[in-house]
Amino acid sequence: MENNSTLEVIYITKNNVIQNTTATGSYNVSMSFYDSDSFSQPVHQSPYYVDLNQNLFAQVSLHSTDPNLL
Repeated sequence: MENNSTLEVIYITKNNVIQNTTATGSYNVSMSFYDSDSFSQPVHQSPYYVDLNQNLFAQVSLHSTDPNLL
């Protein structure tokens, strides 16, 4: 992702409950992809392609001094 970019996440819930959350702001985050659920080997290749129905392991960290921001 480019710096100062907009990200939209679309997901399907198992119980068909629709949840909408909207917010705006600037956030300092880091995001890494991993090739397994052990999160021991980060993926360094770019672009990183995954197949349909392939598990995708990602770690996202929020860097903030605001204790109310989760």
